[in-house]
Amino acid sequence: MHWKLTACPTLVTLFVDGHALTGKSMQNQNTSPFEPAGTLDYFKKAIEIVKLNKLTMAEVAADPNAIRFGIAVTAIGGALAFIPGQSLAGVLVGALFSILVLFLFGGLVHLLCGYSKDKQEFLGFVRIVGLSGIIDWMIILPFTGLVVTVWSVVVAIVAAQEVYDLSGGKATSVVVISAMILWTISGMLFAGPLSFLYEIPGR
Repeated sequence: MHWKLTACPTLVTLFVDGHALTGKSMQNQNTSPFEPAGTLDYFKKAIEIVKLNKLTMAEVAADPNAIRFGIAVTAIGGALAFIPGQSLAGVLVGALFSILVLFLFGGLVHLLCGYSKDKQEFLGFVRIVGLSGIIDWMIILPFTGLVVTVWSVVVAIVAAQEVYDLSGGKATSVVVISAMILWTISGMLFAGPLSFLYEIPGR
């Protein structure tokens, strides 16, 4: 099977054995050309996305089955961030909040890119970013927070370039603005009404 990635203003297009597959064409087909991959396969794809493999990003963006694994990966990363607080409520909120942030982030990027009417780019971007959330699992290691944050932004920038056919500068501005909005909202929530969820007993 031969894959070829092409970029267009509204869709990531995959050519499989000479046949073009776009988000819209796949949506209209009764049988998806993508068979559900196993957990190990999606795990490998997640690693490739973190390594900025653009071909894998294109495959994941067009794979409707990737969203479930992406959500699971994101939820685990969010839960791990709250484990130091030793609060079950915090772990659950962290998992659910990370999923909410995933879709809010995708929505902000989608709107700032000017594609408010077609959901294919939105879903493609969310699938990529969701799987890239595997890098958040490193948060359990000491002194990795900054590295994880910076590289997550880098991955999102490349994903925006691939899905929305943006220049590097445009993708960077869209992703950074979207991330800063969500960081501000998250900071206000967890420094205020949700601060009790991240308190470490004995301190």
